[in-house]
Amino acid sequence: MVRPEMKVAEVLKRWPELLEVFLEASPAFRKLKNPLLRRTMPNLVTVAQAARIGGLAPEELVARLNRALGVEANPSMPLAEESLVGTPPPAWLSAPVGFHLDVRPILEGGGEPFPNIMAAAKEVKPGERLVLEVLFEPVPLYRVLAKQGFLAWCEKLGERHYRAHFYRQGAEGGIGGGKGVASLTEADWEAYQAEVFIEENLEPPLPMGRVLEALAALKPGEKLLVHHVRRPVHLLARLEEEGHAYALKDLGPGRVELLIRKGG
Repeated sequence: MVRPEMKVAEVLKRWPELLEVFLEASPAFRKLKNPLLRRTMPNLVTVAQAARIGGLAPEELVARLNRALGVEANPSMPLAEESLVGTPPPAWLSAPVGFHLDVRPILEGGGEPFPNIMAAAKEVKPGERLVLEVLFEPVPLYRVLAKQGFLAWCEKLGERHYRAHFYRQGAEGGIGGGKGVASLTEADWEAYQAEVFIEENLEPPLPMGRVLEALAALKPGEKLLVHHVRRPVHLLARLEEEGHAYALKDLGPGRVELLIRKGG
């Protein structure tokens, strides 16, 4: 039986025939047609999260998948990740807005708004809110921004219009976007234990795989320098999830350096 907390990759590995169910459920799942993306991105997303990305109720997608397997899903099955829509508004909702960002045009165009959101989050001071206009409830983002000191709440304004509020508490994080990035200094860029070069013609998800493989060989606290040709958006999300510190340098067109300090 498919459960909401299962990773999409696990589901597709055990039941490859369910790929067609995902594709029919929502246009948002069209990227799963690409075999390379299918090996990488579903590893980061649970079925419940995928449902929200596709504009579906998690229980609806779970039921569709299980019906295709000939299994009757339990309607009381708990969700691994709780939605914040419908929960009481928090007291901090009256805090001033530090940055208001509408990422719906990016999502509708098939783009990835993660770097825009991370850049906006850096502009928000303690005691202020980041407000996002999105097409679905951004449940995975709750955990990512929580690591930077944000509390979250979300409201549904329409069929494909959600407004997510993120309140920054405590001290403001450092520039660069990763957990603990403020402690990465210029001296760190000169003292690293491993180095990876990403070529222009290397197709996703091979660049991410090469970086993660090199990172796995390091000890906690050691640093990896990555020479990349672009901002590795999905890799940054993975680093945030796993608690690795990182810092970026944009050196011009086709030249990005990424310094990663392995977490404990």
